[in-house]
Amino acid sequence: MTTPNETDIAVWRFSIISSLLHRTEDDGTLDSCLQKLACRSFRRPDERAVSFSPETLRKWLYRYRHGGLPALGDRPKSNRGTHASVPGNVADHLHKLRQEHPRWTVARMLCELVKEGLWDRKNPSQATLYRFASTMNLHRDPHLVQHSPAKPFAYQEFGQLWSADFLHGPKIRIKGKKRKTYLHAIIDDASRYVVRAGFFLAEDTEVLMKELMIAIRQHGFPIRFYTDNGACYASRHLKFVCANLGIHLIHTPPGKPRGRGKIERFFRTVRDGYLEGDKPPARTLDGINDGFRQWLSWYHKRIHSSLGCSPLQKRLSRPSCCKQLPESVAIEPLFRMKRRCRVYLNNTIRFKKRSFEVPDALPGDRLDIWFMPWEPDLVWYGPEMKPAKQADIYQNAQNYKR
Repeated sequence: MTTPNETDIAVWRFSIISSLLHRTEDDGTLDSCLQKLACRSFRRPDERAVSFSPETLRKWLYRYRHGGLPALGDRPKSNRGTHASVPGNVADHLHKLRQEHPRWTVARMLCELVKEGLWDRKNPSQATLYRFASTMNLHRDPHLVQHSPAKPFAYQEFGQLWSADFLHGPKIRIKGKKRKTYLHAIIDDASRYVVRAGFFLAEDTEVLMKELMIAIRQHGFPIRFYTDNGACYASRHLKFVCANLGIHLIHTPPGKPRGRGKIERFFRTVRDGYLEGDKPPARTLDGINDGFRQWLSWYHKRIHSSLGCSPLQKRLSRPSCCKQLPESVAIEPLFRMKRRCRVYLNNTIRFKKRSFEVPDALPGDRLDIWFMPWEPDLVWYGPEMKPAKQADIYQNAQNYKR
């Protein structure tokens, strides 16, 4: 009998392949049905969107036909944790080497196995031996490795810590094609107040820079900015901006998502209360954002179970630690992004499907340009940061002299 977790997985997989069990001649061959089903995306029980290959769906179908619903569950391996692939003489010698040489690394111990002819670098694999060393606590100085459990924490003032992340949103049609939307949110740790949030068509650094700049303009810049290790959050540009503003940028340790429970809980509330609520979201990006702003206004005013009051009340009742920039200081230059473009023979560069004139640049050279991520029409080039004019081919035709 399967465990409840295995049962949930089995039922979920059955819901995916159920259409294959009742197909008719009008539906086509099994291969064509598998191909169509492989083109779809499905949401896992943990809210992640996934897709599967036709071969995986075929295996699930055959497993159900031979063993029914229990066959679709994931049964743990009977030899899990035993390291049966590691020979006994190799395991004993690794234990002996660790006792004799407590400062040796695992790599050096494996080299010793090769010298003594106990290992041929192929069977078992190097990854298997590293897993064996980790399970048996054979790494160097194992007593120095401490895996302390994650402890709950909370800041008291607004602006002491902001958390940011992306959430996969619904798909919309743009010019006949389906495009996935992404919700980017920045929330305050102390008050759960949503500093900035909105749906976009991309999950990239440009969206992050625009949202962070608007949030800083409205509230000032926080003391700490907590993110995961996504490509946009690990970019050099974000590190540069935070370093110049004095913001302490903190990344989640890879594989250890500690301290991200608040924003993940907010995303779950968004999905349950807005994306999958009684009223489905609109089918356009503007409509989704308009409805989300209305829902966010309700969220700020409702009683939060952890706070005992609404996020808005918590935000107004506590002082802000955000540092305000002097009016004479402009933060726009800090958010300019840099690219390197080639100068064409007509003294223009191509950037985001637009042509810009750079009259004093040499054709064939590579030129550094700077741009605002959310204003692609504003481009500067060269060490002097000269503004580049967007090429107007019709105006050039009027000015052309034979």
